[in-house]
Amino acid sequence: MKILYITAEGFDTPNPNNQMAEVMIRDFLQNGHSVHLVQSHRKGVNPDIPRSLEGEPNLTVDTVVRKVVDKTNFIKRYLNDLKYAFSAMKYWKKVKDADVIYLQSNPTILYPMLLLRLFKRRVPIVYSIYDVFPGHAYDIGVIKSKLIYNAMRIMQKPCYRMATAITVLSADMKIKVVEQGAKPDSVYVVPAWYDVSTTREIPTEENRFLQKYNLTKEKFCVQFAGTIGYVFNYKTVIELAKRLKEHTDIEIQIIGDGNVKNDFVAEAEALELTNIAFYPLQPIEIVPDVYSACDICIIPLKKGVIGNGVPSKAPILMACKRVIVNSVEIESNYAKMYAEHNMGIAVDIFDYDGLANAIIELKNSPEQLKVMAENAYNYGKENYSSDASTAKLMDIFEKVRRR
Repeated sequence: MKILYITAEGFDTPNPNNQMAEVMIRDFLQNGHSVHLVQSHRKGVNPDIPRSLEGEPNLTVDTVVRKVVDKTNFIKRYLNDLKYAFSAMKYWKKVKDADVIYLQSNPTILYPMLLLRLFKRRVPIVYSIYDVFPGHAYDIGVIKSKLIYNAMRIMQKPCYRMATAITVLSADMKIKVVEQGAKPDSVYVVPAWYDVSTTREIPTEENRFLQKYNLTKEKFCVQFAGTIGYVFNYKTVIELAKRLKEHTDIEIQIIGDGNVKNDFVAEAEALELTNIAFYPLQPIEIVPDVYSACDICIIPLKKGVIGNGVPSKAPILMACKRVIVNSVEIESNYAKMYAEHNMGIAVDIFDYDGLANAIIELKNSPEQLKVMAENAYNYGKENYSSDASTAKLMDIFEKVRRR
């Protein structure tokens, strides 16, 4: 089978979903399929092709160079994505033998969808949604106008109908896209995945992140590692640090970069919150070391993220045997699964006291923490392994080919 994979992102620019894309393409190739990737190049931080995919004979790639646009400027970003849709077209049009198109979601998805239906009308399209647009952008404040939000919602609806099949990362997201007009039987839940070949708990004595910064594990470490952007609620971490300030044996570790990091650091310094330690974004190859360096991880999200998206880091944390304490909508399916499987904790977004108390309780209950960590590992292995998720995608591809 030949898969035409079209995305508005690129491996060169750090993105929380890049690791999933890398593993997915590798699994497709190892299962005897070929992939033609059409991607973008913006920041050039990483190579356009990851090392694990270099030299693969059944992988061909076209890369479109595009400008870096501030994500907070919605209009400029939208126009930049619109231009990319037409720039990418000249590359995917030349691929004549694709059996299925795997189209990654982005804010201007209507345009590549229309162009594909015009020029590739006989090829089935599997529309992959990592973030439900425009709900995601509106709820976190990137889109501030209700008028623009409603217009974008109307523009999204035809995409749900034009796609042969739709994949989302969670049951919460499926509910959302069905509410917005997708047919329930066309929407498949394929959970976020981790790389089973490389992701594992790294022992302290082997941990490259600890060695890099000469860190010890004397304190109970509460960690967030990832993109410090608009879905990340740094105000929650500020409130948490205030409540843990007297607990000198607990340290909060923030690892990563993003649009709100400077504001976050400035506010922490102004409040003299010395229990927060900041570190830069780390290379993707030591992500398991980073996650293994802490005792528990926190995922503090803004209202509206769950349902419109899902934390892609959760599967990797589980694979590293780390317990997650979430600050999310407490009534979501995502939140409920932690209690149901005794593998972590979820508290409501503005329940700062509950968040602090949960962390203190886990610190004082090492046996409970150990049980939760083991449960998280087993749940992740069963539900989030890359071989299971990519197998689900291949089943969907085969199904749409036969239609």
